[in-house]
Amino acid sequence: MKKTTRRNFILGSVGVFGLGGAGLWFGKNSILRFLISFVSADTSALTEAPAIGGPDCVLTASQTEGPFFIASPMRADIREDREGKELKLRMQVVDPEGCVPVAGAVVELWHCDAEGRYSGYPEELAHDPFGSLMFAGTGSDHIKPVTDKRYLRGAQKTDAEGNVEFTTIFPGWYEPRSPHIHFKILTDDRSRLASQFYFDPELCKKVFTSQQPYTKYGDSPYNPSNDIVMSETPEAKGLMLRPKWNENGPIEVSARIGIKKV
Repeated sequence: MKKTTRRNFILGSVGVFGLGGAGLWFGKNSILRFLISFVSADTSALTEAPAIGGPDCVLTASQTEGPFFIASPMRADIREDREGKELKLRMQVVDPEGCVPVAGAVVELWHCDAEGRYSGYPEELAHDPFGSLMFAGTGSDHIKPVTDKRYLRGAQKTDAEGNVEFTTIFPGWYEPRSPHIHFKILTDDRSRLASQFYFDPELCKKVFTSQQPYTKYGDSPYNPSNDIVMSETPEAKGLMLRPKWNENGPIEVSARIGIKKV
């Protein structure tokens, strides 16, 4: 199937509602979800992030920063008052040529809560695809935050071995994205990489159908194969996280991030 770009998807969807009557307007969210199901992404390019301590070092693929980045406070535990399945994410920043650790890099991390809400932005849009489309547009241009909330956002500097560790919760899902975590790497106050981590849909289903408060919305209809950002990404090397399920404790996973030399 031919891949659909975000711009074409939005323009086409808006055109449909512009031509429709009242019935089409009131059913806009269910129609948008139906249209989104036709977005197709090549997931063969989505490879697993190398684990810290393993032999592999790759140049991590970049993806759009998205509209909801806010410079984060320096902290390791970013949960604040958010409830959800605890996730411990260890990251190591390296130069893939020689797998040399990058010390002193700033790692920014941000994602939605268990109900799909981003801090700093209108929380009611998480499961309103039309409202999200109208608010975020193409999703590539930064949008100024509208509230002072900053949950599930944090930054740390890498240690001598290039490592940081965040304590957070497993991200929920929102319209119209596959569950994901945003991250950004900076050195010398320069952005070196912006990208996003994805998860195995089977793990997402396990979390979303068995854990509170994820069960409020249940399993996500979106996964990397119909994700709009993935549909526009020529490759996604090193962006899949495959943590093991832990019934009685936090989900833990590590990821080695490769960035280009300055």
